[in-house]
Amino acid sequence: MSCKKDSKETGIEIKQNHKTQKRNVWESMSFEEQVRSIKNNTPEDSITSNDISYINDSILRGKFKLDISKYQHDNKKNKCYPIRFSKKIILEFHNEGFKNLGDLNGDKKEDSVFVLQNLNSCEEGDSYYFTDNNIPRIQTESYCCHPESIFSIGDIDEDGGNEIAEYYSSCTSNFKSFRIWTLKDNKWKFIEQFGFFYNNGKYEVFKDFDKLYKKISKNKFKFLEISDMRGNGEMVKEWRTVTME
Repeated sequence: MSCKKDSKETGIEIKQNHKTQKRNVWESMSFEEQVRSIKNNTPEDSITSNDISYINDSILRGKFKLDISKYQHDNKKNKCYPIRFSKKIILEFHNEGFKNLGDLNGDKKEDSVFVLQNLNSCEEGDSYYFTDNNIPRIQTESYCCHPESIFSIGDIDEDGGNEIAEYYSSCTSNFKSFRIWTLKDNKWKFIEQFGFFYNNGKYEVFKDFDKLYKKISKNKFKFLEISDMRGNGEMVKEWRTVTME
């Protein structure tokens, strides 16, 4: 019994020592070396979340070349490491492609939106990207993002670029929302948020979105907020008017 016990304890000690050695080697590496190690040790059936070559060639399929460098400036400082994803899962996730939103920044060119997963371990949720590297992404804390969840609501402020509505979903809850954004000086400016009770019995998100808002005049629009359902099945709704500054 004692020999078997000693043997078992020795095996545990060896494993612990091996883990300690690996940890010491990892901690002695620079951040760049750690990132390189993660990529080099990624199986062939997987990719790292920041593999821009794979994103451009296999996910975006050469239709647009994304530049993610401006989203990686603080990675080293914050120890934001790339994540490994299965290629199969990634390709299934990204089969929705692009959605055209018209001209967003007033450059007379049409812009489209697409979705990518978090680029590193510090990010929570998917992000919306646009087919113009000058237009910044919109980060979320949701893993239920789709290109169809971004809507153009036209040029409310009449500056030459369309404002957009982001349909925000927490995946499971009936309580969703619409977030309105405008692009100013190549930065997204949040305008307002409206509640949307999913099972409201009348309005469907994607089919009926055009019925939920209306431009009143320059810089002014109204949006139908559906915040809840009463016990008798009646919607709790209100047309809210917003004036953009």
